[in-house]
Amino acid sequence: MSRIARTSFWTIIFGLIFLISVGSLSAQRAKIITSTGPLWEDTAINPHDFTDEYYAMHGIIARDIIGRRTGTDGLSVFSNSSNPYHTNIRVIATIPAYDQFGNMFFWYPLGEVQDSGFMQDKVGMRALEMAKQFPIYVFPDSKIIDYRAFANTRQASLMDNTLMPTKSEDLNPLGIREIRIVNYTEKAFDKEAIEMMNFLAKKNGMAADDTPMIRSMEDINMLLKHEMITAEPTKTYGGQYSIGPVLYNPINGVIARDAYLWMTMKDDRPLPGEDLFVWQFYCLQKTGNWCSQ
Repeated sequence: MSRIARTSFWTIIFGLIFLISVGSLSAQRAKIITSTGPLWEDTAINPHDFTDEYYAMHGIIARDIIGRRTGTDGLSVFSNSSNPYHTNIRVIATIPAYDQFGNMFFWYPLGEVQDSGFMQDKVGMRALEMAKQFPIYVFPDSKIIDYRAFANTRQASLMDNTLMPTKSEDLNPLGIREIRIVNYTEKAFDKEAIEMMNFLAKKNGMAADDTPMIRSMEDINMLLKHEMITAEPTKTYGGQYSIGPVLYNPINGVIARDAYLWMTMKDDRPLPGEDLFVWQFYCLQKTGNWCSQ
C-alpha cells in the first residue's frame, strides 16, 4: 500500500473531534464561516492547471509536461474558472511541505518536466535557473522501490526558498523546482552518528521508515557536512523538475470542499510529527482560516 494516500477517513475523524471540541462556536468564528461561505463557489480562487499560453509565458513547453493534470487522474476534476490563465482542470490534491526554516505550508502538483521542457530562449533559461535556485527536497521511503517522485515518501517534502525575499508567488508563479532526492548514507548509522541521529529524532520526530525526519535547510546542511545524507538531483524519476505552485495564502475558500490532503502515512495514519498538517488543512477547508486564528 502506498505510503501516501488520501486522508479522507482521518479528516472525518479529526473533523468530528474538532467539532465536538468547539461545539459552542463563538460568534466571531460563526461570522468567519458565514463570511467565507459565498467564496466556496468561486472556483477561480482554487488551484487549477494553467493554459498552454500561460506556461509559455513562463518558459515551459506545455506539451512536454509529464503527468499533467487531466481531470480524471484522481488528483484533479473538471471545473470551470473565470481566471483566463486557468484551464477547466481544478486540482483537488493538496500536498504539505516545509520551507527552509521548517515552517509548514501547502502546494498542489501540476506535473513535471525534463530539461527539454524549458523553452530555448531567455524566458526558458530564466525558468530553468529559477528551478535550480529553489529546489524541492524529496525523501523516498528506503523500504519501498518507486519511480514516482512524490509517491511513497517517508515524510513531507522540503522547499528551499532561501533566495526568495518574501513569500510571494510573483517570483515563481508556476512553482518550478529542481527535484533533489535525499537519502541517508551508511555513515548515518555508524556509532559516531548515534548522538546526532537521536538529536534529530527528538527534535523532528520519526519518518515512515523509522529514520529521523529532516525539516529544515539547517538539518540538510548539517547532515551533508557530516556526509550522513546525499541530496542529488533525480535521474531515475519521471521528471527532473516539479511544477507545483505554493498556496501562500490558502484562506477564504482557496481549499475547496472536495480537496483532500495527499501526504505520507504510516499504518494508515499521518505521522505523529505531521499531525499539524491535518489539523490546519481541516480548519482551512471548513472555516476558511488557519486553526490558530
